[in-house]
Amino acid sequence: MAEPEADTIELPPVPEFGNGRPRWAAHRIHPRRLAHGHLAQWARLRAWTVATDHPARGAAVSRRIAGLSAAALLAWRTGHQQPQLLTIAASAYAVSAWRAGRPVPPTPPTEEELRRRVVLGVQQLLADNPAVFVRDVYDALQARPAAAHLDDARLRAVLVQCGITVHRSVRVSADKTGRSGIKSADIEALLSPAPVDTPSDAVDAGQQPAEEAVDPA
Repeated sequence: MAEPEADTIELPPVPEFGNGRPRWAAHRIHPRRLAHGHLAQWARLRAWTVATDHPARGAAVSRRIAGLSAAALLAWRTGHQQPQLLTIAASAYAVSAWRAGRPVPPTPPTEEELRRRVVLGVQQLLADNPAVFVRDVYDALQARPAAAHLDDARLRAVLVQCGITVHRSVRVSADKTGRSGIKSADIEALLSPAPVDTPSDAVDAGQQPAEEAVDPA
């Protein structure tokens, strides 16, 4: 399938961190990213404290709670004795929260998913009609920014690669016929799952099918 050019791709916004191109918005200092990173770190700390998958959970939870309590007491005493360390600790925690709150880019669709999207798009153009003219399909695809740079020949190649059959003459309605197009039956066949062939008679593994009965001599 032809790869769209970079300047025609519709880039999705970064989830929950503002709109715009992801490579810009992902590096923007945003309070939500710090908040998400803070919640992510606390969730990891809680999961480590409760020790859900630990074989000796009771003893592990007791030891970990005692260790966290000792660390909190040491940090409190150090903060009273040397307040400047609180600024360093807060800065280090903000950096770790920023790193933990990094937005995860969306997973790119596979080629099979892209083919199915094209077939579903043609199905939407069909609506309840028995067929749709291929010219209307081209116009609908070229109206989208991701395919605006594709000409008719490249769009025809996309349809062929998606397994869509283009008939030389189709009938859309009583007054619309005689032009090349795509039939609704072909699209339904592409979207419907392939039937699984099952044997008509149950045969045990390692045995031959039952033969015709033979009368004893």
